[in-house]
Order: sequence, then structure tokens, then C-alpha cells
Amino acid sequence: MEKTKKTEKSVLDSHRDFLDMDTDEEDFGGQESLETKEELSSETIKPIFNKQDLDKLICFVKDLAILPFIKDSDWKEECCMLIREYFENPACTLLCIYFQVDTLKVQLSIPENNQSDFIYFLRIPWHVFTIDNFHATVVFGNINRNAMMCVLKVMENMYITIARDSDEWPEIIRNDLFFNLHNFLMYLTEWVYKSINLTKLYIPEDNIADTATLSIDKRLNLLETNMQHISNEMRESEKALIDRFEGIVRYWIKQIREILASTSMCKSERTIYNESQRWIARYFNLNCLYDQVSNTKIQSILHLLENAYSPSVDSLRLLILQLHEGLEQAASNITYLNVLSEACNDLKCPDEIEKPVTRILFLILFIWTESPFYNISSNIEILCEAISTQIVYQCKNYVNVQEILEGNAENGINILQKCICCCQTYKTIYNKVIKITALIKSNSVWDVNRQLVFNHIDTFIQRCHDVIEICNSSVVFGSIINMKMVVLSHLYIYCCRIENLFYESLDKIKKIRDDILDVTKSSWLENMLKFRNFIMELENMVKNLIDCIFKEIKNVEEGIEAIYALQRFKYKESLRNILSRKWVQVRE
Repeated sequence: MEKTKKTEKSVLDSHRDFLDMDTDEEDFGGQESLETKEELSSETIKPIFNKQDLDKLICFVKDLAILPFIKDSDWKEECCMLIREYFENPACTLLCIYFQVDTLKVQLSIPENNQSDFIYFLRIPWHVFTIDNFHATVVFGNINRNAMMCVLKVMENMYITIARDSDEWPEIIRNDLFFNLHNFLMYLTEWVYKSINLTKLYIPEDNIADTATLSIDKRLNLLETNMQHISNEMRESEKALIDRFEGIVRYWIKQIREILASTSMCKSERTIYNESQRWIARYFNLNCLYDQVSNTKIQSILHLLENAYSPSVDSLRLLILQLHEGLEQAASNITYLNVLSEACNDLKCPDEIEKPVTRILFLILFIWTESPFYNISSNIEILCEAISTQIVYQCKNYVNVQEILEGNAENGINILQKCICCCQTYKTIYNKVIKITALIKSNSVWDVNRQLVFNHIDTFIQRCHDVIEICNSSVVFGSIINMKMVVLSHLYIYCCRIENLFYESLDKIKKIRDDILDVTKSSWLENMLKFRNFIMELENMVKNLIDCIFKEIKNVEEGIEAIYALQRFKYKESLRNILSRKWVQVRE
């Protein structure tokens, strides 16, 4: 235990060395030090180790390198060579050890492949490790999962503590140091926790007990004087502390305002489940934030700034009230959305639509009348859009576009028509239900934008028609070389050309099949337009083919046989018209 304490003390002392590192021009900084740097780098100062001492230093590194599932057999000769180079070359300040898949790697720099777990060893440039000073001077640690979180915790738990407890700096340097440290930690704290969708307030660890308990007499005295007297009355450290806290509180205000104003995901992409999860996450975040502002340390800081008559305190207290209102709103919305989510679980599109969607729409009307948040048109609109999104989502999952494009066209057309019917049924039920809104809530108007509610529904219906059009084109232009009338070689070659051109175009569609029913992607419109234009060219080629076939016909029987052989082309209106004309010619 005593040895452990000595080691911890040595590590803390080494961290103190980094904070206290001399930056005079004679050493590392300033123009006058450039010559010294050049001399050091050019001379390439390298210590001389005997093999026994170097092997022992390598063992020290191995002993301190704690990684999951690491074994003695993982230390290959390549790893030991790089560790040896780290000790022999004092210019190398950093040593990193990590696993790449199942292979242990050693590197003299930060891993560049977003490595989530690694051990690092750090030293001051040109510091020479020895067996005697290694444990006392090395700075080492591990980074795991979230590297920035590790940096934050080291700064909070070690560097800030060391800097706060040290009395080695003049007051003005100390104030500047803490000002910069607090600013850095404010930004880092926000950035780290925002990645996990939480708002974390940075709370400084300064000792504010003496400053926060300004006497009543002093406060009364401050009231009778101007701000210049305040500056003269307070010690420089107290003024610097208040300035730092003032900046931190302003940053809290910015963070709280942002979370209160945030709207999370785009509403056009929400289902009812997404909307419910959004409010649950918002409630959790607001609740954590409300607990933070109730923290005794934050309240002590606010008390201190109140004594100094800071204008930021009133703004923050107002935001705290808004936080409480936001919590109540989130709790209310979660209650209503839970009821609506249960009803949406019965929605099985496109098989079951009429009864479930009727119940869902009546629940939305209930929420519109009772909820203090969703009683506004723009907010109830979100729920209606979410229902549309959920119906589209279920219908999209019901359709296997790949299977349809691979040749199961007729069955695919039936499935797509079923989805279209489902969407049309939803629109019809919606129009019937909203007619009773005036009877339910006479003092309010159902002013929901119908176009926004059905935007995804209408887009999905059109996409289904697009796939049906592609299926019909596949029936028309696929395998036309199998037609009985194609007996002449020149007609056979022409048919092969038409068929090959169609399948080339169909292959391009298959590559982007995932975009077809994705109503959030507008790029499909351009691809469908290109496909239609290409089909028009194929239709003209087929018209020429039909003319060539009928030029070879010698009697009525062959004409009738040709008409029946060409029946596949009746699915295209322009081709259906030319077939009708040819039928008239045959009959005449």
C-alpha cells in the first residue's frame, strides 16, 4: 500500500511538472530558443543503455500495459523493437499500445485508425528514462471507448485538482490559467455529452465558500456605491473568480436555451413511435438538466453572483422556470403518445387498415381536444403526418422490389395495387373523421394542412404506379424473341436488339431499387423520367417491328395469328392503337 501511494505521488508530481513546465525563451519558447532546438535536433542526443537495463525498462512497459485479454505471447519482437526505440530516442514523446483485431501493435504516435482502446506512455521531450526514474517521471494511462471522455475525466479529476491546489503561481498567472482551463472544459464537456444526446453543464471545482458568503453589511455597502467601488473593495482573486463564474453562467444560459428550442429530428421522418421516443429522450434530458441546476454548487455560484449583482442570474432563473414547464409538457405528451402508440401496434398495412386507422384518428381527435400541447394545429399536424409515415413504412416493407424486378411482375403488380388501395382507404377515412371536428370542439378549427399530411402518402402511391409501369414494360419488352411470328432472321436480330436494350435499362433500375419506394429521396424522379423516355424509343422500334411483320403477311390467317402473337404489346397505349389499326386491316 505504501509503495502504491508513493507511485501515485510520483505520478501526480510528474503531472505537476507538466503544468509547471518552464516556458522561458531559454528553454522551449520564443525566438531565442530556436537555435537551441536546432542544436538538440541536429545532435540527436541518444542515451546508451546496456541490454539488461533496456530489457528491464521494456518489462516496466509490459507490466503497466493493461488491455483486455492481453497475453505474454502477444508481445512480438516487432513490438519490443518499437518500445526499445522509444527509450533509446528521447525525441519520441509518445508510445501507444493497442490491439488491431487480434494483433498487438505498438506505435510512436496516436493511432490513426480511430482506435477506441489503447495505452499511452508520455514524457517531456528529451527526457531520458532510467530504471531509477521511470516510475517517478512517466505519465501513462489508457484511452477506451470515447477518447474525448477520457480526456475530460483526466482534466477534471487530475489536472484541475493539481492546478487548484498549487500555490506556486503569481495571482495574475493563476487567474489566466483558470480562465483558460474553465473555457476549455466548458466546450469539451458540452461536446462530449452532446454526442450521447445529453446536455451537461460544466461545474467548476473552485473553492467559493469564502467569496459566496459576503456579509450583509458589505452587500449594503455595495448598494450605496458605484461599480468602481466594487472593484476597489474586492480582492483581485475574488473579482477574477466572479468574472470566471459570470462567463460560465452565460454559457449555461446558451446551453439551456438551445435545448429548450431544439426540435430534434425532422418531423417528416417520424412515426408515432419515433415521436414518442423523441419526447421520452427530451424528458430525460430536461430532467437531468433540471437536476443539475438544482445542484448545491450551482446554487452557491448563483448566490455569489447575486451578491455581485450579476445580470445573468435573473436570466438563468427564468430559464429554470421554463425548464420546469418543459418537463411538465414532455410528461403530458408522453402520456398521450403512449395511448396512441398502443393503437398503432394494431396497424398492419396493407392487410388491416380500416378499423385500426379509424380508432387511431379518433384518438388523435381526443388528443387534439385534451392535450395542452397538441391542441395547436401545427402540433397535431405532426401526429397526422406520423400516421401517414407509419402507413408508408409498413407498405414499403410489404413490397419486395427486388423480387418484382427480377421477374415476378404479375404478382408484384397485385401487391402494389393492394398498397395503393390501402393508402386510398386511409385518405377516405381521414376525410370522413375530420368532418366531425366542428361538433367535438366548436371553439377551435381543425386547421391542419391536408397537403402536408398526405405528402408521403401521395408520393408513395405515385412510386407504386412507377413500379407497376416498369412491370408492364417488362411484360411488353421482356423475352419478345420468343414470339411465334419471329421466324425471319432479320426480324429475330431486331427483336434481340430491342430485348437487350430493355434489359440494360432495367439493370440500371435494379441498381437503385432501394430508392424507388423511399419517399424521402427525390432523385428517383429523374431516373424514372429517363426510363420513360427510353421506353418511348423502344415503342418506336416495336412499331417498326410490327410494320415489318405485317409486310411479310400473305393472307388473313397469318394476319390473325400475328395479331394474337403481338397481344403482349396491348399494355402500351401507343402500341395498342397500332394493333387496332392492323386488326382492321386484316379484317378488310
